[in-house]
Amino acid sequence: MKRAESRDEHFMRLALREAEKGKGAVSPNPLVGAVAVKDEKLLAKAYHKKYGGVHAEVALLEKLSREQAAGATIYVNLEPCCHVGKTAPCTSALIEAGIARVVIAHQDPNPIVNGNGIMQLSQAGIEVAVGVLEAEARKLNRAFITYMERGRPWTLLKIAQTLDGRIALSNGQSRWITGEKSREEVHRLRAELDAVFVGALTVLDDDPELTVRHVKGRNPVRVIADSQLRIPLEARILKQKDKSRTWILTTESASAEKRKQLEKLGATVIAIRAGADGKVDLAAALRELARRGIASLLVEGGGTIHAAMLRAGLCDELIVAQSPMLIGSEGRPSFAELGLTNLEDAPRFRLSDRKEFGEDTWLYLEKNVHGHS
Repeated sequence: MKRAESRDEHFMRLALREAEKGKGAVSPNPLVGAVAVKDEKLLAKAYHKKYGGVHAEVALLEKLSREQAAGATIYVNLEPCCHVGKTAPCTSALIEAGIARVVIAHQDPNPIVNGNGIMQLSQAGIEVAVGVLEAEARKLNRAFITYMERGRPWTLLKIAQTLDGRIALSNGQSRWITGEKSREEVHRLRAELDAVFVGALTVLDDDPELTVRHVKGRNPVRVIADSQLRIPLEARILKQKDKSRTWILTTESASAEKRKQLEKLGATVIAIRAGADGKVDLAAALRELARRGIASLLVEGGGTIHAAMLRAGLCDELIVAQSPMLIGSEGRPSFAELGLTNLEDAPRFRLSDRKEFGEDTWLYLEKNVHGHS
């Protein structure tokens, strides 16, 4: 028999729904929603709308009168901030408003907050409850948590493949393996995540734009791993209006002249140290992306980048968008060699969801903590 949802869980779920409204607009800040309740009645809802803007708790208090706020309970999916940043501390606003109780899903992993906000509220005489719907809240802000705790973006690998695990013909042709509904969903993902990441071969073969077109939303930063600056100056990715949001990750051994040409076109060229194979060191690359404010990364290929991300242990979640199509062994595989000699070392994932988009089946996979990935 399913357990009945508690009152705290009910209102926290409303706060989580509010928080989701900030997707694609607040990064690298977290998604935060807040709900005010008094005498078991919902008074107001609010969320953090954009980076640098008013935080959810303050936006909520602005909707309440002094009488409403005094003695009310606030539900918020992340510990309120207690430091001066782009905005004033939320803890101070809650204390000054006379809030009686604050219910929090989980602590803020940001080291300058991380329990200090809870302590400030408690010391001011406010009752604080922590841990309501914590798993759901952590999943919602997994990008922010990864960004804070690991110093790199949260990474989602999205692979559009055939039934036999091929992402293109041997000549590189891949348009279109998946259908229109799948493409719309990919564009929605691009609008929500900070950056989209591909290898140079994908640009050479597909000449993609890596923009958001099929849905409403802002374009992500376009990141290309191009160790030797092979992409052509005529590539469509270099012709977008927001030219400086095309970032090319390369190595010091790449042509200085080609770098000047790319920068003259408006692209941002970033030198990253090379790994043992002479290619861009992906772990170093992701740390640099995080330093530049990228908290979430959608990896769209190709097979070489997919395999390199797995080998480096940099894949957090995986989406396999599978088309009911066969290509055969002559097609390009979804993953290049992983260098395995023992099955026990194979990356393992757990199926968390399955959806249908037109004729395509999307498999959502999370890292299997009991496996070797």
